[in-house]
Amino acid sequence: MKITKRLRQYPLFQADDFIRQVLVLATPIILQQMITAMILLLEHLKVGQLGELALSAVAISNRYNMIGLFAINGVAVATGVYIAQFYGAGRPEQVKESYRFGLLVSLGIAIIFVIPGVLFPDRIGLFFVKDGAIVEPISNYLPIAVLAFIPQAYSLSTQNAMRTLGETKIPLLIGTITVVSNAFLNFILIFGHLGLPALGVKGAAIGNFLARIIELFATRLAVAKRHFVFAGSLRLLFKVPAAVASAILKRAAPLILNEIGYASGLALLLKFYGTRGKDVIASMTIMTTASELFFVLFAGLSVASTIIVGQPLGANDLERARSNAYRLYKLGILLALIFSAMMFVCSFFIPHFYNVSDLVKEQASFFLKMYSLFYVFYTINGMSYHILRAGGDMKLTMILDSGFLWIVNLPVVAFCAYLTDWPIYLIFFIGQMTDFFKCFLSGSILVKESWVKNLAIEI
Repeated sequence: MKITKRLRQYPLFQADDFIRQVLVLATPIILQQMITAMILLLEHLKVGQLGELALSAVAISNRYNMIGLFAINGVAVATGVYIAQFYGAGRPEQVKESYRFGLLVSLGIAIIFVIPGVLFPDRIGLFFVKDGAIVEPISNYLPIAVLAFIPQAYSLSTQNAMRTLGETKIPLLIGTITVVSNAFLNFILIFGHLGLPALGVKGAAIGNFLARIIELFATRLAVAKRHFVFAGSLRLLFKVPAAVASAILKRAAPLILNEIGYASGLALLLKFYGTRGKDVIASMTIMTTASELFFVLFAGLSVASTIIVGQPLGANDLERARSNAYRLYKLGILLALIFSAMMFVCSFFIPHFYNVSDLVKEQASFFLKMYSLFYVFYTINGMSYHILRAGGDMKLTMILDSGFLWIVNLPVVAFCAYLTDWPIYLIFFIGQMTDFFKCFLSGSILVKESWVKNLAIEI
C-alpha cells in the first residue's frame, strides 16, 4: 500500500525532540481525560447501585447528550484549525475572530439541544427502549443534565482554544477541579449525605450541572489571569468579519454534520444492539464507560495533530507538516498496542465492580475484550481523521467518519439485529469488523495528501 511507503519515508525515531514534543502536548490531555473517565466510571458505579433500569436511563440520556456535545466539539475543532494556522502565521486578530465565531455557534447548538431534552425526555427514552418503566428515571435525569450544555459550550470552546495554542496544563487543572466537584456532588446528592435528601438519578443530573457551572467560572478565571491571545471583551462577541465567518463555516459545516451524524449513528447502534434485550443496554453502558479509560489516547493525539501539523501548515512549512503527520501516525499505532493490552486485562475485572446481574457482567466483559482486540484499528482510523482535520479537509473527514458509519456499519448491524436471530456476541463482533476494512479506506485517503495546505493564506 502507498501508506506503507509513506511511513517508511519518515522514520519515527530520529535525532530530534519530536516524540518529546508530542508527549508534552498529549500527556496533560490524556491525564485530564483519564481523570474524567475515572470519575465517570465512579458515577456510573454509584448509579448502578440503583439498579439496571437507572443505569440504562443514564446511558440513554448520555447518548442523546453525546449528539449535542459532538456537534459542539466539531465547531471547536474546526475553529481550532484556523486558530492554529492563524497563530502560526502571526495573525492575532484573526485568532480572536475565529475563537469568537466558534463560541457563538457552539452556544447556538447548545440551546437547540437543550429544548427537546427539557420538553420531551420521555419520547427520547422510548425511542431507544420500548418499555414504559424507562420513562420515570429518564424524566428525572435528562431535563436537568441537558442544561449543562450551555456552560459546557463555553468551557469546551475556550479550553480547546487554549490547547490549540499549546497550553495544555490549565485545561488539565480545570478538568481536575470539574471532575472532583462532580464526584463530590454526586456522592452527597445521589444517596443523600451531609443532611441532604437522597435524590437518585436526579441527584446525578444536578451534580453534573453544578460541576459544569464550576468549570465555567474556573475557565473564565484562567482566561482573565493569563491573557490568552484569543481573549477579548464579551462585548465584541458578535464582531466577526464576514470573510472569517464564511471561511470557518465552510470548513466547519461538514465537520459539524459529521459529528452530529457520527453521534446519532452511535445512538442508533445502541438501539440496534438493544433489540437483544434491556440487559444489553446496561452492559453496553459498562463497556462504554470502562473503555473511556483507554480511549483517552485519542484526545491526546487529536490535540497533538492540530498543533504539530496545523501550525507548520499555517507557517507554510508543508514538508515539516507532512513529516510530523506520518511520524505521529506511527507513534499512535505504537501507543495503541500498549493501551490495547491494558484494556484486555481490565476486561476481566471492571464489569464485576457493578451491582448488576451475571449476564450483564458477562456481556460487558465480552464487549471490552472485543474493543481491546480492535483498538489498533480504531487508532489507525482515528489518526487519519485527525490529520485530515488538521489540514482543514473536512469533506474527506466526513466521508471517513460518519459517512462510513452510516453507509457501512449501521446497515450491517441493522441487518443482523432485525433480520437474523443471531446472539448479541456475534452481532457485536461483526459490527467491529467493519473498522478493520475501514483501515484500507483511511490509508488510501490519507496518502492523497489533500490536507497538505495552508489555510491561513486563503483569508
